[in-house]
Amino acid sequence: MDSGIEAVLLLGPQSHMAEQPYTGEHRRSPRIVASVPLEAEMKGRRHYVLTAVINLNGALILSPVDWPPGSGLKIKNAHTGIAVSARVVWCGHESDAGYKLGIEFETAAPDFWGKSYDAHGVEVPWGK
Repeated sequence: MDSGIEAVLLLGPQSHMAEQPYTGEHRRSPRIVASVPLEAEMKGRRHYVLTAVINLNGALILSPVDWPPGSGLKIKNAHTGIAVSARVVWCGHESDAGYKLGIEFETAAPDFWGKSYDAHGVEVPWGK
């Protein structure tokens, strides 16, 4: 494991957000496996989505809609009632569960996930 500081991109190699220094797992916060229902809204259209992985700066969501990178979203957590602004930073392939989308919050939102974010939960390793 490299002990130096490395630049990190949240939720995928195609992110265009500013790089952030981080040591260790190549993340600003650990990615935790969690299935959290969310309401996602873009341009007045609402869709219900489900997370696959969460961290304090965003999530990997499964969406019925394939929103392109750069799309701005308003995300509301069904459990906490907290809403945040986010944007799509990565688009994956369609699966039976929907489109895989990496989203990043405009600002870190440590309270957004409530009890769903357990820093001691099952962490997702960064794929090499």
